[in-house]
Amino acid sequence: MSRLPLQPVTVAAIALLAGVYFVRSRAVSRPRRPPGPPGLPLLGNVLQAPAKHLATYFRELCEEYGGFVSLNLAGFAMFLIGDIRLAKEVLEKRSAKFSSRPTVPYVRYHVDPGEVYWGLGKQDETHFIARKLTAGQMAGVRAGKTEPLQQFEALLTMTHLLDDGGKNWFNHMDRVSASMVLTAAFGLHCPTGQEPDLKECIAETIALSNPAASIMNFLPFLDMIPGPMPWRKRAHTYRKRDDALYDKLITRAVAGEASGMNTWAAAFAREDKPEGDQRRLMNQFAGTAVSLHTFILACILYPEWIPHAQRELDTIVGEDRLPSFKDRPRLPFVEAIVRETLRWRPALRFGLPHQSTADDVVEYKGTEYFIPKGSIIFAVSGSILY
Repeated sequence: MSRLPLQPVTVAAIALLAGVYFVRSRAVSRPRRPPGPPGLPLLGNVLQAPAKHLATYFRELCEEYGGFVSLNLAGFAMFLIGDIRLAKEVLEKRSAKFSSRPTVPYVRYHVDPGEVYWGLGKQDETHFIARKLTAGQMAGVRAGKTEPLQQFEALLTMTHLLDDGGKNWFNHMDRVSASMVLTAAFGLHCPTGQEPDLKECIAETIALSNPAASIMNFLPFLDMIPGPMPWRKRAHTYRKRDDALYDKLITRAVAGEASGMNTWAAAFAREDKPEGDQRRLMNQFAGTAVSLHTFILACILYPEWIPHAQRELDTIVGEDRLPSFKDRPRLPFVEAIVRETLRWRPALRFGLPHQSTADDVVEYKGTEYFIPKGSIIFAVSGSILY
């Protein structure tokens, strides 16, 4: 048997050892990642993430491993922040590196290939246009432009509650939340809250945008499998139904047929704006009734504070009219109830995902931790606010 020349073998061995030394020296010198649950080879923690109650899972991890947790999703780094100071350091002071949004593969390539849901897409021109237009609409909300609509919906909800004795309170909370947002956005008033197409589309949107909605989000290479796979069928059905409803809503809103009011959709679709017609971005708005449900739950669990709130309302408002936004500065106890409701169970309990655009090192409790470029970061509201 012919032998390999000694010199090439020696050079190859030295190069291999040098490469190993270089990699190991970099690993030693570079700060480590935060603690986190052990995972499986190759897959890491992918199979540990539940399809439901993801916020509860994230909060439990923060309670077990601390305010900075590291997860490995089949080679992709994910970090959970459960500490307010760390969240401000990473997401505010270092926003230049951590303001981008990750691409959720299932949403990006199947549910929303047109990137309408800018909050789940990358930080590009569409992202900035949507933020600018949305900020303009929210400024109007803060200025009180939607207060008449909110008062009308509140009165209608009280009527519904009195008519059925509060038996269907859960549905009434869903109705008022969806109707306020959809009336302001599209001029679509929901008097009953039982409009089937609307309820189904909103529920499906929330479900599909969950990172745990599809195994494809963690193992995107599965999309290489040809044919009518289950995730493709589900996304196609959703898009067909949602597009039909959206087209109907936006057309009626822009034409002024829905309510005669200045809807957000009409503002987005104006062609005389520098951004031009951006009606497609209106599909980002969705209502949530989580805070109202939480308020009812708090009333049931802790009824002792209800008489105090009632006395304050009776003293300031009286018994011959309904409260208005003008009464708000004189209702400190009611204001505290609102703030505590939002703190106790925030609607986005694990926040919106961020993505790092560069390597960075963060110090937490005296230890430096490494965050590689492309990592996904969640500020877990459910942990930060407790």
